[in-house]
Amino acid sequence: MSSAGESNQKRFGGAVMKARRKRIKKTILYVLLLLLFFIYVVPILWMTTSSIKEEKDAFSMPPKVFTKPTLANYRDAFAVRGFSKNFVNSIIVSVGSSFFALLLGTPAAYALSRFKMRRKEDLFFWFLSTRMAPPILAALPIFIISRKMGIFDTRGLLIIMNTLINLSWVVWMMRSFFDELPVQIDEACMVDGLTRVTALTKVILPLARPGLVATLIFCLVLSWNEYFFALVLTSVRAVTLPAAITSFLTIHGLLWGQMCAAGTIIMLPILFFVFIVQKHLIRGLTMGAVKG
Repeated sequence: MSSAGESNQKRFGGAVMKARRKRIKKTILYVLLLLLFFIYVVPILWMTTSSIKEEKDAFSMPPKVFTKPTLANYRDAFAVRGFSKNFVNSIIVSVGSSFFALLLGTPAAYALSRFKMRRKEDLFFWFLSTRMAPPILAALPIFIISRKMGIFDTRGLLIIMNTLINLSWVVWMMRSFFDELPVQIDEACMVDGLTRVTALTKVILPLARPGLVATLIFCLVLSWNEYFFALVLTSVRAVTLPAAITSFLTIHGLLWGQMCAAGTIIMLPILFFVFIVQKHLIRGLTMGAVKG
């Protein structure tokens, strides 16, 4: 009986320790989630709420939570600062560069996935290596060349630059998606009389649609938020939203209310777009994952 009692006591003690460790892990997880909330969500909430407050209310001490909302900051950003033109520039540049990056990068990724060629992995690494160099190395020669060619401060120049920036990203992502599709699908298409191009456009790409959507979203986000080349290669006509933020730094100080309104305008379209296509984005990011 004593042996059985000791055994039960050990099992009870083990269960208590296991439950205690589980509570500690859960507590640590909640603390980390709370920390991430304050790091990532609180600044966004502050920016969004400050954009509809008067400056005296946004920076009052103690902070005022409930104030009379105003759209004056948005009106000043669009009417006074000409933010509507910058908004159109960002849409054209981000959509155009993402389209051309997918148009050029998807066939390259398919070729790297399906064709046998010498030094294929070296070529693939070269695509990735284009993202390793700092943008400042290319900024000066591109600035000089664009001035001499007469394309400085144009949307076309920014579309070209963002396409080159996103191209390696498209090749890297789409190759991994194509690798997850069996080669037998291509072979079956060839047996049925389809050409390689027809098989890609009519069969392979529809199967890889979640990957295409995920890649498109990343390209849009990168192009939408691109700041360095938009600042260096534009001056007036083709300035995009991130570069236009600098206009709120004036000789009279920083226009915090208008800047918060501009930041909210920059953030909301991408959030809205991702919310619409989130199902395809999740499928694309989990494509090829091991399923139990």
